[in-house]
Amino acid sequence: MDEQLDREHGTDGHGRYEAEVLRRIDEFAETWGDVAPVAFAATAWRVASELSPGFFRWHRRILSATCERSPWDGGMACAVTVASRWPAELT
Repeated sequence: MDEQLDREHGTDGHGRYEAEVLRRIDEFAETWGDVAPVAFAATAWRVASELSPGFFRWHRRILSATCERSPWDGGMACAVTVASRWPAELT
């Protein structure tokens, strides 16, 4: 997380992420009453990852990352796209 950049580019003493969460607070509405914080965390991740420049600094090989609540067990499900070399030839 790049909190320093976020605060430096924010307004009125607030960071960009804080301002974005307040602007999009309705997207969190369904997460408030949930016992598990998974849906809230997934929404917070999505909001942070959509900022430009991003709130997170990723390794240059990470192309994308998304998180959501799993409909199967309610846990956190993440999908990460990573650029990598071709696998070594099998001998």
